[in-house]
Amino acid sequence: MSSKELGVYDLLDRLEILVENAKTIPLYGRIVMDREECNSLIRKIRDSIPTDVQSAKELLNMEGQIISDSRKQAEGMLREANATARQTIENAETSARQTIESANAKLFEANNNADLTMKNAADQANAMVADAQARANAIIADAQTRAQQMVADSEIVARATAQAQDMLDSAHRECEAYAARAHEEVNALMDQADAALAQQMDALRALRQDLSGQ
Repeated sequence: MSSKELGVYDLLDRLEILVENAKTIPLYGRIVMDREECNSLIRKIRDSIPTDVQSAKELLNMEGQIISDSRKQAEGMLREANATARQTIENAETSARQTIESANAKLFEANNNADLTMKNAADQANAMVADAQARANAIIADAQTRAQQMVADSEIVARATAQAQDMLDSAHRECEAYAARAHEEVNALMDQADAALAQQMDALRALRQDLSGQ
């Protein structure tokens, strides 16, 4: 025990003796004490309080301010965390929306390209068939005219008809081959569109997993 603590106890003992020895006022239950001596003992007791006790008292006095400051700091941190979370969610929603819009645009473009390819293939095939039909008709007409002019036998017309049929068959085979190539190109375009859409969906799922992890 320090000397200051011993001094405080000694002063308290003196104050207690002063109270016990004080005169009592009859009927009132009160005592009469020397004010100057009491004030002197109180001052000495206050001066003898150890420094760590005084520091503890100051800390107690500052407790309310410390708690208030801590609460304000915690509320500020909470507001900042909420703002960051809201911004993160907004960014994620924007990114997801842009990813979906990009995937839809690519799918729409792929569908348009496929439709255009099919239309071009059909137009070209029809044109080839019409051209082959026209040439076959011209050959047949020419053969019939020559046959009539030369008074030839029906073999001339038969050969011309066979030649025209061969040309028609060849034209149909070319059209079928062209249509097959067009279908392959369309399938390739659709595969690319599916791959792009799958890639965008994978990116969206990865973004969603990142958000769930936060």
